[in-house]
Amino acid sequence: MRRLITSALFSVLLSGCFGPSDGVAVPVDDIYFPVGLAFDKDNEHLFVVSSDFDLQYNAGAIQSYETQLIADQLPRIEDCDEPGGMCAPDGFDQPCINGERSVSQRLLYPGRCNPVSPKVHDRVKIGAFATDAVLRQNEDGTKTRLFVPVRGDSTLHWLDIDGGYMDCGQAGNDGNCNDAHRAGDQPTDNTRGITLNAEPFAVDASEYGGTIVVTNQTTGTASLFVNDWGPSGPSLQFALSSERIPRRPVGIAALPNPASLQPTEGDTFLLTFRDSAQVRLIRYAPDSSSADARPFLVDGGGVGITANSVGSDSRGVAVDSSARQAAEARCGGDQACLEQAALVPLDVYVANRSPSSLLIGRTRPPEQFPFFFDSVPLTVGPARVALGNVTTADGELKRRVFVACFDSRRVFVYDPLRARMEAEILTGRGPHALIVDEKRALLFVGHFTDSYVGVYSLDLRHPATYGSMLATLGSPKPPRSSK
Repeated sequence: MRRLITSALFSVLLSGCFGPSDGVAVPVDDIYFPVGLAFDKDNEHLFVVSSDFDLQYNAGAIQSYETQLIADQLPRIEDCDEPGGMCAPDGFDQPCINGERSVSQRLLYPGRCNPVSPKVHDRVKIGAFATDAVLRQNEDGTKTRLFVPVRGDSTLHWLDIDGGYMDCGQAGNDGNCNDAHRAGDQPTDNTRGITLNAEPFAVDASEYGGTIVVTNQTTGTASLFVNDWGPSGPSLQFALSSERIPRRPVGIAALPNPASLQPTEGDTFLLTFRDSAQVRLIRYAPDSSSADARPFLVDGGGVGITANSVGSDSRGVAVDSSARQAAEARCGGDQACLEQAALVPLDVYVANRSPSSLLIGRTRPPEQFPFFFDSVPLTVGPARVALGNVTTADGELKRRVFVACFDSRRVFVYDPLRARMEAEILTGRGPHALIVDEKRALLFVGHFTDSYVGVYSLDLRHPATYGSMLATLGSPKPPRSSK
C-alpha cells in the first residue's frame, strides 16, 4: 500500500490536474477510495466522498444514501437467539440478505455478510484526489453545506444539501460540480490576489460554517475561507504561513465556542503536524472594523507534546466540548452562569505515531492551548480520531473516542470516563474515515484500501455483536497494484 500511495502522489505532481472530459468516466454509483463521511441533520442521509486515488478515472464522486435504508438491510441484533447474535432483518429470511462471505474472503474483508445494496439517493462528480469532508448547517438550521478539499485542482468544493440531494451546479455540467462551486482557484475572488496552495489536505469549519480552514500538507500553510451562506459560497481570503509553523500540517480541529460568545467571535483551530512534536493554535480575525474588511488568520503559538517519547508525527485531532455543553445547558440562559461554564475545559485527542498512541489532553481556560497528560498505546498507523456516543447496556448514550489505525486494520474505542480502551475492532484494510450514527448505534468506517464502507455495531445492550461488522456498503475492490 505504501508503494501505491507514493506512486499515485508522484504521478499527480508530475501530470497536474486533468479535466472531466479526459480519461475514463468515473462510475458515480461506486465507492472508490473513500476519504470522507458525513451525515446531514438527524443523520437521515450518509454522504460518502470518493477520491479516485489511483487515477483510474477522470474524477472523484460523492454518493448519498438514506441511512435508514442501510439500517433496514442490516442483521437484526435485538432479542436475537441465533449463534453470533444476528437474526434476519424484518422482511427477510436470513441475517445476510445478500448471502454470506466465504471463510477465505473474511481474511481481508471481516464480517459475515456480503454487501448490502441500498439505492444510491444522489450522486455527483467532483475533482480527483479529494482528501477530507466536513458538513455544516447555518445558525438557524435552514441551510446545509458540504465542504471537500480536492488536491487534483487545488480547490475547496462546496455543495448545498437538501433532503439528501446535492447541488453544486452539476445539472448543466455533465454531472460535475461547476467552476462556481470550486473555491480557491481564482485570485480575483479576494483582495490579496492569492489562490489555494497545492496539496490541500484536512478541513474543518466553525460551528455554523462561517469560517473554514484548510491545511496544505507540503507548504506549511493554513488557508482561510470565509463562507457566505448565499449563492456566492465560500471564498479564499488568506493563507497563514511563517517560519514558526512546521512544514507538514495534516490535522485540524475547530475549538467550539462557548455559549457566552457570539457565534462569529473567537473562531479558533488546532493544527497537528507530521514533522513536529507540537499542536499549534490559530485564530480567525474578521477585520470587521476596517473600511474594507480583509479577514485573516493569526498564529497563536504552539504547545509541545511531551506525553510521548518522541511525539513528532501527529495525524488526526478531535475536540470534545460535551462537558462544557452540559454545564451551559444547566444555565438556562443566565449570562453570568454561561461565563462560568465557559471555564470548563475541553478534552483534546490526537492520533500520534511516535510511538503509536492516542494522546489525551485538555485545555486550561481561559487559555485555549491544550496540555497533554496521558498517552494510550495503540497498534501501528494511527490516522483519524472521531467522537461519538455508544448505546450502553442500560440504554443510555455515553461518549467514546474512536481511533482508526490504518496500517494495522484496527479501530480502537476509548472510554474517557473510565480512562480505558473498551474495544479493539478488527476492520478491513486501510480504515480511514470515521463517523458515528448514535441514533442507530452504528459506526461507519471508510475502508480506503479496498473502497467500501463498513458498518459496525455500537450497541452494548448486545455484547455478542458489539464492535462487529454487520455489513458493508459497496463491494470491496482491491487496489490495482495488488491485482
